[in-house]
Amino acid sequence: MLARATQRRSKKTPLLIKGLSEFFYHKANVKIGLLVTALFLAYLLLVMLAKATGFEVTGSTIKSLGTSFGFDQADIREFLAARSDNMIEAYIRFNQIWDTLFGLTYGLMYVVWVSVLFKPLAHKTGLLNLLPLNQVLFDWLENYQLEVIAKQYLADGLIASSNAQLASVFSMIKWACSGLTYLLILVGIVMLIARALGNKK
Repeated sequence: MLARATQRRSKKTPLLIKGLSEFFYHKANVKIGLLVTALFLAYLLLVMLAKATGFEVTGSTIKSLGTSFGFDQADIREFLAARSDNMIEAYIRFNQIWDTLFGLTYGLMYVVWVSVLFKPLAHKTGLLNLLPLNQVLFDWLENYQLEVIAKQYLADGLIASSNAQLASVFSMIKWACSGLTYLLILVGIVMLIARALGNKK
């Protein structure tokens, strides 16, 4: 009985993902793309930058660990040692709340634009428009690990090497996914221009 229930859930999950992909292909357009881009920029400029001031250190070589393509235990220690307990707590809240919401804003923006660019080929590309959500997932995993590390550091001044390595791996995968998304958007733009030129002929 349990096996049957598990099998039913496993069948529903792909259908939900496929339905989400089809929803974006159907609903996404340039107007919505511009709207979510404006939302992304507003959140970045008005919320993210403001909340980051709570843990900023003048002259620090590392502004935020999440902006680096990977980091090691020494980088994390340098980052945390340069900040007071209150600043580290602000950094924890930043990862828990504000950077998590940031992932939703850029993830939505990228999914909409990929859906717009590949809409004419939706029957062939399938779930390709949901690729940017991989970046969001690994961003959230990275945030969670950094939160765990910062809390441990506040509690006993220690940084577990396993947590540091895991956070770094999540960070690198996140940025690799980001690169793939940008490549996908670039390919989509090139194909759009090629179709436009082909229609003129």
